Amino acid sequence: MLVDEITSSPHSKIFTYGVGRSGYVAQAFTMRLAHLGFKAYFVGEPNCPSAEDGDILIVISGSGKTYSVVNMVKRVRREGWKVKVISIGGAGEIGRLSDIHIDLNIGEYNREYFPMGTLFEELAFILLDGVIYLLRKRMNISEEEMRRRHCNLL
Repeated sequence: MLVDEITSSPHSKIFTYGVGRSGYVAQAFTMRLAHLGFKAYFVGEPNCPSAEDGDILIVISGSGKTYSVVNMVKRVRREGWKVKVISIGGAGEIGRLSDIHIDLNIGEYNREYFPMGTLFEELAFILLDGVIYLLRKRMNISEEEMRRRHCNLL
């Protein structure tokens, strides 16, 4: 479903957002989307443009209730922008406000080995890498083509 949403709007901008380690996952996903040729931006970066009707916002929150993420989704709804909101994480308020919600309900797990949301963040990273794989296959983009879009200034 996430792959369908992204490929059905190839000229739209894709915004991602998350806080803390979820934000790092979102940034990594944004980078790979750019390598595939999408106009992808992490919200809060200096080069992030304004959202417009038809754009996509993908937010990541393990709890589903991270304050700044909830407020961002509420603003999209309040302003009436026709922005597709896709959330990944807990089934909190963000999930209820989203057009598409992917609940990574990990239930009870051993916090001794995976403290402070680590397991969620790792699962979200793997899920989104899987999305990149599916997008790449659907769009018939080679690794070489992705590499040509990778930063070459360093």
